[in-house]
Amino acid sequence: MEEQVLNYAGFIVLLLLLAVSLFKPVFALYLIPYAMSLSPEIVVGKTAQREITIRLEDLLMGVLLLRVAFDFVISKSFPMERLRGNQFFLPMFLYSMTLILATTLGVAQILVSPASGFFFVLKLIQFFLFFFLFFYYIRDEKDIKVILNGALVTMAIVTVVGLIQMPAMTRTTMPFEGEDPEPNTFGGYYVLLGSVVAGLYIHEPKGRKKTIYALLLAVAVLPFIYTMSRTSWIAAGFSLMAFLLLTKGLQRKVVILIVVLLIVLSLQFAPGRVRERAQFWKPEEGFEGTETIGRTRFDPSASERIDRYRKMVDIFVQSPVLGQGMTGAGFIDGQYIRVINETGLVGVLTFFYLFYAILKYLFSSYKNREDPFSRSLSLGLFCATIGFLVHGLGASTFLLVRVVEPYMMLLALLVSYNRMTEGEARGELHAPEQRYAYPYLVSAYK
Repeated sequence: MEEQVLNYAGFIVLLLLLAVSLFKPVFALYLIPYAMSLSPEIVVGKTAQREITIRLEDLLMGVLLLRVAFDFVISKSFPMERLRGNQFFLPMFLYSMTLILATTLGVAQILVSPASGFFFVLKLIQFFLFFFLFFYYIRDEKDIKVILNGALVTMAIVTVVGLIQMPAMTRTTMPFEGEDPEPNTFGGYYVLLGSVVAGLYIHEPKGRKKTIYALLLAVAVLPFIYTMSRTSWIAAGFSLMAFLLLTKGLQRKVVILIVVLLIVLSLQFAPGRVRERAQFWKPEEGFEGTETIGRTRFDPSASERIDRYRKMVDIFVQSPVLGQGMTGAGFIDGQYIRVINETGLVGVLTFFYLFYAILKYLFSSYKNREDPFSRSLSLGLFCATIGFLVHGLGASTFLLVRVVEPYMMLLALLVSYNRMTEGEARGELHAPEQRYAYPYLVSAYK
């Protein structure tokens, strides 16, 4: 009886949140950073590949898209001139179309289950929709700061959860990940948020905020190490190298080197299971699939990934142009193997075109802007993207919901902030009382 009452109460609260979000979209924007990392997963179905789950941010996104459609119908006008200025929409559209075409072809060849292919493609396109919605609805700097602070508070919460997990669990994972949590997700999340916080720390002029950022990073080190995700450890190392190459001034480089030393020392004093996990070159007795490169023999996890890379060529030659479609090549734990085998050469070109556009924008923003906030977020996201590209060697990074959703959100915050400050510099911002207030493209308050 009590459980039913709680379920009904939760359902009513959910309906109220969605109703408020429909009339005040900015309210949904403020909730989404928390939902991305803390929302439970509700199983609503199952395909041949995996369970179909719905999370709170999925529902909030649906409400926001409904509001976009509502505004379009009511206003009879869509501000296309605003959207044309965003350099990410074209590569996102091209990659989305590649996914749709490759998966449709895979279904036609009976290589892909229609349900599995549809939901995997939908998930990837959903990431781009998050970018669009944040860019579409953000109206001023206050929104940007509130959303960013929400992401940082969420990082603090999941870090506390990770610290609590350390004595009881073999590996730390994100909260509410379901019955089969993936430590790689938590590791990738820390690569992203850790890089962003490090960028904010480097360019923050105020001592109090610098202290908060430093504490947030320091406390996150142990839960990150206890993910025991070697892919994430290596990715974090490449992110730190990007920081070293891009930051100016001896003091900044010394701080980054100290962080590297702290992580290395933490590994030295870590429990045996963490040190053993780091030794990927130690084979497991009795495991028949041990891979060898030169004289080095690898453990089962590394061996399976090496085996997948070797088989990649055989699958690729069967469908070199558009691949076998999403899920058509079976389970693959590696981003680039997935891209090559599932979307072929066209997918490889559109995938790397997208990240070339992102890296080019972030680098240009960091080098050419003087605003500390823009530079800090640009630096953090650039280094996180470098880490992600390395992380993708051993994980399907750009399919990890709790990693890619906040990444697209933070990218949208940066683009919105830069467009906003550019408009202010040119005196092109509309008055707030007008219906289309730039960059809050469609006002949610009228």
